[in-house]
Amino acid sequence: MTPEGGAAGPGAGSGRTSGPARPIEAGASPAVELVIEPRRRPVGAGEVRRLLPFRLRRMVGPFIFADLMGPDDIAAGGGVAIDAHPHIGLSTVTYLFDGRLVHRDSTGAIQTIEPGAVNWMTAGSGVAHTERSHPDDRGASSRLFGLQTWVALPGEAEEIAPSFQHVAAERAPVERFGGSEVRVAVGYGWGHESPVVASSPLVLASIELVDGSPVPVPADHPERAVAAVEGEVALDGHAVEPGRLVVLTPGSTPTLSGRGRAAVLGGEPVGPRHIWWNFVSSDPERIEQAKVDWAAQRFPLVPGDHEPWVPLPG
Repeated sequence: MTPEGGAAGPGAGSGRTSGPARPIEAGASPAVELVIEPRRRPVGAGEVRRLLPFRLRRMVGPFIFADLMGPDDIAAGGGVAIDAHPHIGLSTVTYLFDGRLVHRDSTGAIQTIEPGAVNWMTAGSGVAHTERSHPDDRGASSRLFGLQTWVALPGEAEEIAPSFQHVAAERAPVERFGGSEVRVAVGYGWGHESPVVASSPLVLASIELVDGSPVPVPADHPERAVAAVEGEVALDGHAVEPGRLVVLTPGSTPTLSGRGRAAVLGGEPVGPRHIWWNFVSSDPERIEQAKVDWAAQRFPLVPGDHEPWVPLPG
């Protein structure tokens, strides 16, 4: 996906609340540092809810970008068509809750991603890619719902050669708390480590919450945030409206409860980064060079799927 241009809390007991949970806000719990409202942004022919970057919080750990895609009901004959576009200095991480997408990139990778699986594409010195609906899905109605994030690469890896990893859903480690389930998609947490080879210490986890089965959020990483994805999610007894991102106080260990789905992301910071369109770098001059290179089509091409390509924002 591509953005627009520019730059120890108390537990929740059984997981049930007596009456409606109080809405979350900064200071509602010792674990809450900041609450970020989603901003709607156009992507391709659709729309996403953007969580990062935010003016008061540009990054959480190495995560510099996060979009919630959908949930979108796609009519027969329609579909997602994200044309060829470039990246530098980051890894893209795609995780779906519903639907499927076909990823193609300039390393030659072609991979269909389905719910629970992980696509990790490292751009490094420069990569181009596309994301499209599976051709078999276009003849019938379908649903797409997922999380797209970018991880800024550490300084020594910003210009690494591009690469691609795919890890199937059944390989992701799972921890259960009663009826609730934590799936560690990338990095490590809850005593588990994903088979995805990440660029720095981090975590991205999907949490399915069942009423009466609360889930603790460990302080495994110095920076973390919780995204309420769908349903009724509460953090330390405070309701988190779907789409909101709650940045956690360092060292806190809050509890998630309710009925629905949440995601946890974070890790160790990699240092300040500049971001413009699809480009991330510690050096603003590197971004200027990437602009020139993409305009002149000097990036690697996506085999068999490079036309049309997305021009630089005006």
